[in-house]
Amino acid sequence: MRENCIKCESAMVEAKLDSYPIRVYKSTEKVNSKTMSEVSPCYVCSNCGFIELYALNPEKLS
Repeated sequence: MRENCIKCESAMVEAKLDSYPIRVYKSTEKVNSKTMSEVSPCYVCSNCGFIELYALNPEKLS
């Protein structure tokens, strides 16, 4: 996680996603538990609102 926003250089703060769990998967893959990763944590810029998300299991997307 970057400590500062990549858009405006202000401080990033850790946040929670309201619709948890959010999951990501490659658009070329069939969706199942082996090809999806949950997204967490979430960081939000305290100035411009830029949101940064991270996959918990990025290896599932390779």
